[in-house]
Amino acid sequence: MTFDHYANLFLKFKEPELKNSTFEKYKSIIDLRLLPIFKDLPISEIKTSDIKLWLLDIEDVGGKSKRIYISVLKGIFDEALYDELIEKNPVSRIRPPKMDKPPIHPFTAQEVFDIIQTAEMSNYRNYLNIAFFTGMRSGEIIALKKEDIDLKNKMLKVRRTRSRFGESEPKTRGSKRDIPILDSLLPLIEDLYNSHDHDYLFKTQYNEPYRDTNVFVDRYWKPSLESLNIPYRRPYNTRHTYATNMLYRNLVTPVELAQLLGHSSTQMVFDVYVAYLDQNYKSFDRSISIYI
Repeated sequence: MTFDHYANLFLKFKEPELKNSTFEKYKSIIDLRLLPIFKDLPISEIKTSDIKLWLLDIEDVGGKSKRIYISVLKGIFDEALYDELIEKNPVSRIRPPKMDKPPIHPFTAQEVFDIIQTAEMSNYRNYLNIAFFTGMRSGEIIALKKEDIDLKNKMLKVRRTRSRFGESEPKTRGSKRDIPILDSLLPLIEDLYNSHDHDYLFKTQYNEPYRDTNVFVDRYWKPSLESLNIPYRRPYNTRHTYATNMLYRNLVTPVELAQLLGHSSTQMVFDVYVAYLDQNYKSFDRSISIYI
């Protein structure tokens, strides 16, 4: 029985279990990465060394992506294992590669101000304000409904996310959260809330919710950074900027920040944001005496 057969079985069994976005990611990995190498090979003849050599040849992605590839491969071989076509899963002997997190590059306070001030399209400007002042993911922002806005208690409720694959629950269980609306952001939220009768806070000119934020990125985000002579960074950096400034200015503890960002633990906060701040010694007080 060929690898292709069990790859198709794996997808068929996984489709009912996975979110559309995750299923499409797995399918893409199989179609673009795995089948060109292993498609017609008898699955019982594929050895651990074959998979290791294949992984060594991959140079265009990092450890995180390779871990996902390994996970998908393991699932495919598991199907052959369950059918007793193989005695052991060759992937189980492969050590997952290290995940080297790329360094983050938050925007400066002046850059945040300039990016927002030069935003001419109102929906885009509102999106930027919410992104920079709540740390919400882009899909979470365009998925906000009026029922998620508690103006009385000044809270935003994150309950869903939107992407080109449709609407779904947030990334993780911890991603369902309530975020305090800062006083500086409240007037904008009130104006946006009262500006139309649509269920969603953000609506297109066709009176529909945004499918994703690609229109913002292509039409406004990229040209804006270029016009301001700001080195390009993904819109996700609005989240990094919010997080690092909340910590740097001692506005929250790492535990509180993890809750605001929707992380299930503080590990990400310490690995990414605290580590970034620890490398910045510009404001370090060099007049201190260690031993008195």
